[in-house]
This record gives sequence, structure tokens and C-alpha cells, in this order.
Amino acid sequence: WRGTLSIGRPQPTTPSVFVIVTASLVPPLQRMCKSPTKSFNESKIRSSACSFFIGILLSIYSLFFVSFRIGELIPLVRFYPTQCASAFIGTVVLQRSVLGRTAKRAVHLSTLFVLIYIIDSYVTKPLPFANGTHGNRTVVITGANSGVGYETARQLAITYGMTVIMGCRSMSKCKNAADTINSEIASKSNEHGISDGYAIPLIIDLSNFQSVKSFVHQLEEKNVIVDILFNNAGFVPGANLPVNEYGLDPSFTSMHLSHFLLTEQLLQKYPSLRVVNTSSGTHHLCALPFALPKTILDLLPVPQNPACVDEDFLTNGIKSETDKAAYIQAKIANVMHVVELPRKHSQSTSVAIDLGWVGTSIQPFMQGDLTPAGAGWMRSASTGILPVLHAILSTNEDLMKELGNGRTWAEGGIVMNVFGKPEEAFSYPWWTDKGLSATDVSRQRMLELSGKLWDKSLELVKQ
Repeated sequence: WRGTLSIGRPQPTTPSVFVIVTASLVPPLQRMCKSPTKSFNESKIRSSACSFFIGILLSIYSLFFVSFRIGELIPLVRFYPTQCASAFIGTVVLQRSVLGRTAKRAVHLSTLFVLIYIIDSYVTKPLPFANGTHGNRTVVITGANSGVGYETARQLAITYGMTVIMGCRSMSKCKNAADTINSEIASKSNEHGISDGYAIPLIIDLSNFQSVKSFVHQLEEKNVIVDILFNNAGFVPGANLPVNEYGLDPSFTSMHLSHFLLTEQLLQKYPSLRVVNTSSGTHHLCALPFALPKTILDLLPVPQNPACVDEDFLTNGIKSETDKAAYIQAKIANVMHVVELPRKHSQSTSVAIDLGWVGTSIQPFMQGDLTPAGAGWMRSASTGILPVLHAILSTNEDLMKELGNGRTWAEGGIVMNVFGKPEEAFSYPWWTDKGLSATDVSRQRMLELSGKLWDKSLELVKQ
């Protein structure tokens, strides 16, 4: 496993639930397919029904796999086009060469399992070793009591010995999460005789600007020197949530504006701050539909404008109730914030994270015993945080070196993809002004809008 951590190693996602469910279906299927029959025709019909049922199961699994893993499959093809083409051709040839429907399905299922291993383990960039060089650093994480925030806090404190400030809305949940991490640190320290990090819970309500300022004040009172800020907290809002006390879209306030304010407040005292924002591959939906011909685009119920956070949104949408595109608007704003930040604060560095689909509790269907992550359709939280750890632990020089072409931070922040590899924001082919619908969602346009979003955000958080 190439992304091994020295302590608390996360395991690669395995299709455990799917295997369990499938295994539970095997005995009844065997009884149905192999039980004695009165005639040859009855046996043939039963065999055909059994085969059809298995085919349906495999098709459903494959459909969900592609739907949830599309955010990882696209960069896989982009970064490894030759290998992907060779693997695809090899799989097709193998399927056509084997005899029997069962053998073909075995090849199909094996291909999916191999893809899970490749995506979650093999191509993901290995993490730096925990050699004690990170132990004197402090990271602030919002939304740290569960999901990606908690797993990140846990690994940074336990494996890399960092001090982690866990910012949460609920003090009881935050304290319980911090206590769990600190207990594990104590047990590891007693076991291995090493000194590790520490987790500190603090209250922050990102729906309230005053709470953000109070959070920063608490850090100052504790004489905390912050090296890294991980703006992680987020949620999937429902449509038609009314404007908040500031007369603003409540989801955009919590997921972008409050993080923007927190970043600005900390940068005043720590100008060389590394800022990491949790974004999402869904921000590409601000461009992807508009690559279609206008005649087709007009038939689709696309709720977002081209670029999502455009002049109209900055003037009107930001001061309206949430709509169906609220989550996408907040996530692209997280990328735009990162892009603009080093241009406004020359000593700072910034990275937006594309996690892909990660099995957290952000949506109800991700909770419970039978989860998409357990089925291999999503990454587990322990695997999904690997891009975050790269963004936090990599040096400024290493991140620029991987981009090449003499790239400097003065040109703006960057995106960390699902494999822990840095890339330019808005660099995929659909970010263009040459799409079939004749809309401008080019990288240059997005950089321009990033500057406008910055100015608007600065205006709003000062109210």
C-alpha cells in the first residue's frame, strides 16, 4: 500500500459490503439454480433467470461505481492516458477471448476491483515519512469532529505529532473527538516511548461572523502560533433556505464567507500561513454542461449559470435564499479563494482540495451500516484524506516543482487532485470560451471572476 502512514494506517477502500451482500445471495442463488427440477425445460428457465439476476446485480454495481468514481476516473485518464487505453483494450480482448458468460462476468468484476486498488492505493502519491520535522507545527481545522476533518486531525496529531486546533460548532462533539485523539496519542506514547501531538477543541460557528472573530481571539489568548489553516467545514444545503441575519445566502456564508474572514483574520498575524480549502469535483459542473450545444443545453434543467459565481451571483444571488446550485457555488468559491489568495498576500500559499466522493456523514445516504464507501463506490474517509495530508505536509518548493515551467506562488494558488498531485485550477478542457454553447468559462475568465469574488467577500465580511 503506497500511501502507508507510520501510525494509525488507513486501509484502502475495499468493496466489503458488496461482497457481504453478494455472498449472502450465493446460497439462495445456488439453491435456485441447482435444486432438482422436474424437467429439462424447467431447469433451463431457472438457469436463465439466475444468470439474468446476476447480470442485473453486476450492472447496477458498475453503474454506481462509475457514477460515484467519475471524479477519480477522469484525472486517472488525464494523467495516465496510454496506460488507461492499454488496460481498456486488454480488458476488452480478454473478455472476448474467454468462453462462457460466467467467465466474462468474472473478468468484469475483477476489473472493477483492480480499479478500486489502483485509484485508492497504487497511483496515489506516497505520503512523507513521519520523521519528527512536523512536530513543532500547529494546524487549525474547521469541521473537525467528524468525517474528513476528524480523520485529518487524527493523522496529523498521532502520526506527525502536530498540535491540532479542532474548530467545531458543538463543544460536546468537539471535546469528545479531541479526547478520543488524545487518548490514542497517550496509548501510543506509552507503547512506543515517543512524544506526539495534541488536539485542542474550540468553538466556532461559521454561520456567524462574530463567532469567527471570537475563535481567532481565543487563539490569541492561548498564544497559539498557527502554521496551517484547513478550511474544511461544509454541508449540502437544501433549496430555499431563507437569507440569514446578514441578508445573505446562509450556505455561501458558512462555506465561503466565514472561511474567507477566518483566513483574513489569521493572515494579519501569520502572513506566511498555508491555507487549504476543501473544495469538490462538483465545481466542474460550473463549466461542463456549457460544453454542450446550445440546443441541447436549453433542454436541460441546469440550475447554475456559466461559471456559477459570476457577476449576477455576486450582485443578486449571494443575497438570496439558497437554490439548487448552492453547494456547487460554495465549492467553486473555495477554489476561486485559493487562486486569488497568494496574489493578495504574497507570503502565503494556498491549495484547494478535490477529494472526490468520500464516505462521510455529509449526506444521509452515506450513513448507516450499508454505505457507498463500504461497497467500494466511494473512498473511505481514511483514504480520502490523503490529498489533504499532501496539501498540508508538502513544502512550498515541492508543490511548485511538481507543476514545473518555472511556476511561482505569485501566479496564484493551486488545486490538489484526488491522487495528491498538484494541478492548475480551471485547467481541464471544458474550462474554455470555445465550447459549443458559445459561453465563456475559460481559465482567464475564472481568474477574473476570482478577483471580483475577493473584492465582494472583503466588502461583505466587514459589515
